[in-house]
Amino acid sequence: MKQRLSYGIPVLHCRDTSSQDVEKPVDSTSLDEVFKAVKPIYEELSSDDLLSRCLGGYIQNNNESFNSVLWSIAPKGVHSSKAIVDIAANIAVCNFNDGLKSVLEIMQVLNLTIGTTCYNFCIKTDERRIRAAERAMTAEAKAARRLDMSNKKAKDDEDLNLEGQLYGPGIAD
Repeated sequence: MKQRLSYGIPVLHCRDTSSQDVEKPVDSTSLDEVFKAVKPIYEELSSDDLLSRCLGGYIQNNNESFNSVLWSIAPKGVHSSKAIVDIAANIAVCNFNDGLKSVLEIMQVLNLTIGTTCYNFCIKTDERRIRAAERAMTAEAKAARRLDMSNKKAKDDEDLNLEGQLYGPGIAD
């Protein structure tokens, strides 16, 4: 009779030792430990609050998302080497986290001359960025965005009902 590991899984044998009952090492992590580690993450991702935001079509796509900053520096449509994309990614991280003042710091490290026009542009752009972010965080702005998204979703649903689904799995069948 073949030996069985815990949970009724048969022991695997090497071809050369098929006549012997040699058990391979078993991972010491029990399924209970894995379940305990994964359960809080699952519960958080399946919370009613999070799921209700997804159902309403409310996305969390920020206009200044890291990807949009990166692709504005090194557009996808223009071929760039790995080195260029790496440099663009590093600059995008600095720009996303700290604004254009980080570009001034990069220029300073490269011993580039920073003129007053460049300096003023970076400072004013960062100030506008902060003001726009603060304005976008107001309750009125959030409510307006929700209303716009809800209206757009309702219009899309209405268009889908009028026109029918134009593409999707099984449409051509």
